[in-house]
Amino acid sequence: MKILIVSSSFFPKIDGSTRCVYDHARKLTERREDVYLVTRGVKSEKENLQKMGSKRYELFDGIKIFRTSLPLQSSTGVNLAKIRLALEQILLILSLQRKVHFDVIHAHGFSALFAALPCKFFYRIPIVLTTHGTELLWPASVRWKSPFEVRLSLAFEKLELYFCDVIVAQSQGVRRYMLEFYGKRFANKIRIVHTGVDHTKFKPQNITRKNPGPQILFAGTLSEIKGVTLLIDAFARVHQVVSSSELILVGTGPSTDRYKAYVRKLGLQDSVRFVGAVRDDSRMNEFYANSDVVVLPSNVGGPISCTILEGLSSGRPVISTNVPGGIPDIINSDVGALIERDDLDGLTTSLLKLLEDREHAVKIGRNARAAVENYYTLDSMVDRLEILYRGFG
Repeated sequence: MKILIVSSSFFPKIDGSTRCVYDHARKLTERREDVYLVTRGVKSEKENLQKMGSKRYELFDGIKIFRTSLPLQSSTGVNLAKIRLALEQILLILSLQRKVHFDVIHAHGFSALFAALPCKFFYRIPIVLTTHGTELLWPASVRWKSPFEVRLSLAFEKLELYFCDVIVAQSQGVRRYMLEFYGKRFANKIRIVHTGVDHTKFKPQNITRKNPGPQILFAGTLSEIKGVTLLIDAFARVHQVVSSSELILVGTGPSTDRYKAYVRKLGLQDSVRFVGAVRDDSRMNEFYANSDVVVLPSNVGGPISCTILEGLSSGRPVISTNVPGGIPDIINSDVGALIERDDLDGLTTSLLKLLEDREHAVKIGRNARAAVENYYTLDSMVDRLEILYRGFG
């Protein structure tokens, strides 16, 4: 099949949605599907000409990647630059369609869907949509958009959903909030396709630990959206009980310097390590292998995080938050712990239980790995997607 994937961002940007798009495209190419990917350009094209993610066109892991000349626009609101970018994406997709004749388009996110819809109107190409969350699930204190922008986006997204053929929900929890926000009239378009992780890549490993003390691992954007302050506060309490424990923070964000200052204020600078962004899977494997527990105390709902799945697949207990969406569908006491949002006592207690009872943690880790093997492999995800694609034939 000839499959076009459209995504707002791709490498060199590093985040959970980028990981999902990459795994989706890579696995399809491994199955000898003809995969094209349209995404936005990056600002540092001239400086990083030789680096992956900087060229207008490149072949990466079998994926034919086409980027716009204009870079990602991350500001809120509508402006001339965003309009130009959308038009360039639309024209690029239409140009590729005339040359390639795609069988299906899979859009990741609503801006990608917007760019793909003209191809459906002119050429009747079926479109599948996967979303990666919605700001409607965010507490008002961490929203980037104004209330008016949120309402306007919701109305526009409902209109887009009317024209797409299939909506992918990564779990029953995601399906529930989509029906709540967008309306039950879209129920017949929604298909459950669990997010998958490459369990052959992220797997339990026996390695010699560099630090004999227990390690707590966080991987994600360093922001209050992910509950970083709560995690630091909980670690401060844990460290008083288990003085050899370490907190490893993988990722970047606009608040990184503030978190570093907060760690120094608490006197924990020797026990909290800020690693920065990590794209290398082999290096991430080392972090998972060295960790005793993976924590993602997210303040926002949405689909299942790649960090959660990678942690489970690596045979590590995972602690996360009871927020709307996919997290409560997979995290429970069998594979880790599910705490309430902003529950400092609950997070502290859950961490100490797993760090102090090694036998219990090992058992939970085995359960975590088994859950991935049974329900959340990348192969099972792509199996379901290929069935959807071929259903349009």
